[in-house]
Amino acid sequence: MNQYVIFYDAERAELFESDIKALLPVESCEFVAYDGQRLDDYQPDSPVLFWLSDDALYQLLPLASKQGWTIGFIPHPEMNRIHRSFSIPKNPAEAVEDILSVEAPVSADLMYCNHHLVLNSVMLGNPDMMKPAALVDESVWCKLKNLLLLVFSLKKMCLLPYKMVTAKETVVNTAALGISVVYRPSASEFTKRVVGETEQDEATLNAVILAPRSMSEVLHFLLTKVLPKRVVSKGVLAGYLGHIKTESISLSGSGQLDFSIDGQYFNAEKVDVVVEPDALQILSSHLPEKINHKDIKESVRVARLPKGEAVKALANRPFPLIHHADQEEIKEVFLTLRENAQASESYKVLMVLATLLATVGLFANSAPVIIGAMILAPLMAPIISLSMGVLRQNVDLVTESAKTLGVGILLALFFGTLLTVITPLSSVNHEISARLSPTLLDLGVAIISGIAAAYANARSEVAKSLAGVAIAVALVPPLAVSSIGIGWWDWPVFWGAFLLFMTNLAGIVLAAAATFLVLGFSPFQLAKKGLLLSLAFVAMVSIPLVFAFSSLVQEQQVASALKDFQMEGIVLKDVKIRSGEPMLVSAKLVSDHSLRDAQIEAVKREIETRLGTEIQLEAITAVVK
Repeated sequence: MNQYVIFYDAERAELFESDIKALLPVESCEFVAYDGQRLDDYQPDSPVLFWLSDDALYQLLPLASKQGWTIGFIPHPEMNRIHRSFSIPKNPAEAVEDILSVEAPVSADLMYCNHHLVLNSVMLGNPDMMKPAALVDESVWCKLKNLLLLVFSLKKMCLLPYKMVTAKETVVNTAALGISVVYRPSASEFTKRVVGETEQDEATLNAVILAPRSMSEVLHFLLTKVLPKRVVSKGVLAGYLGHIKTESISLSGSGQLDFSIDGQYFNAEKVDVVVEPDALQILSSHLPEKINHKDIKESVRVARLPKGEAVKALANRPFPLIHHADQEEIKEVFLTLRENAQASESYKVLMVLATLLATVGLFANSAPVIIGAMILAPLMAPIISLSMGVLRQNVDLVTESAKTLGVGILLALFFGTLLTVITPLSSVNHEISARLSPTLLDLGVAIISGIAAAYANARSEVAKSLAGVAIAVALVPPLAVSSIGIGWWDWPVFWGAFLLFMTNLAGIVLAAAATFLVLGFSPFQLAKKGLLLSLAFVAMVSIPLVFAFSSLVQEQQVASALKDFQMEGIVLKDVKIRSGEPMLVSAKLVSDHSLRDAQIEAVKREIETRLGTEIQLEAITAVVK
């Protein structure tokens, strides 16, 4: 009795005779030239080895599964998908040696889609997006070419509605740009980069759903899933991705579905994908270890995909530039902001501690301590809630947020003043003086921070960035400096620092409200009144900021004009100016000899000549020997 039956490609018989046959134990083999003949009644008593193309094996593998053949694979020039699906060595000699050394076959699963064998993947959705993502080449040129093709086709793309039912009757209704279904995640570049590679096989399929809600999310997908050569999955899905692991899945839509099986295109009203466990017995030592079928658990990770009314709003429509919130997201964010607007006990405690920490840091002239106070401070929460209340004209939210904000301000001023009174320090250091002259630049920081804060509150996946926003905008230190001004009975210190706080408050409220508007949290007709009031408040606060900014620009111009000033061995250093009539210029005059009044007067005239205006010179002389 023969030990092996060898099915070889009849069209490549000469290649088989010259390169493959000599690798086999000829005396114990039966050789069968295969050219597509039917084998329904064929019942071999020995293991069957295939040296055939993928096309031929699409026909034979279901038959081998049905009739219980023990099989093995010898690499064939056109055996590409089989090679990847069953981990076949590329070298024929190595593959034959592996087959002959295996004592007992191992079980392998097969995946079917609408009764068609699937060796690689099932793709649903926009082919322009899904095909390049699945078959992305390793060369830089192909990646760039695919990326350009995808970018140019973005205008034609839209989400389509899908209904998915898993093996355990879990129903998922969503809208997606594309869906990729594979057995092993490594079978597709797209699924491998989303799910990651698995070391063990399970009798389950993996469905990865791509559902971007905006053009920016599409571009993020392209940049992170198409361009990188290697991506290590961290188990965390982007907000526009979903993953279902189950034994079978049924997909349907609003009409006929266009889909592909291993690159071949089909059309049907319903797409059923199922994994047949232990369908094949294979002679191989290279297949991954199998997990016991009883230990399989279904996993459905689709919480952040479009659902409910969002499906109707997004399906069959062009992509917006950025993601607009749906009703469920608006409700969720609104509830969170309403909770943040409460003056809770923890809010009050953190406000007091942050103020005390900031005040100590200011007296100690320590930037790290002040940064710690910024992170600890909870003031950003009620301000963002206030911006949402202003945007949506919600009187209750505005009232509650303003009350909480007022409580925080009063606590900061009271405890900061108390600490100042008992602290025997009364000099203005660098950290204090840095918060006494706000300009339009500070308003710009507040506006950008307000945009970032609103976006972080609207997108839960970036909420971790709120600490950075708090550091950037620095709400508590200006209040602490204001309280120091009260403790010292110094009006300029109080006013300068409090103006900085009001600048931050106005900028954040306006920018956050505008950001929430752009993200779809309110219709413009409802929002315009609140936006106009916020804009008027910002304009009012900006008046002193404009003058301060003009002084800053003037100071920079003077410093630039007097840069590298030298006259008869006299060097000008540490130039500072103060606006007035005439302008006061304070500088250090460095020379190798003592300066006489006439020389200082000559320096003053030279400075006036360079600046083109009369000045008052405040000079400190320094002799360097």
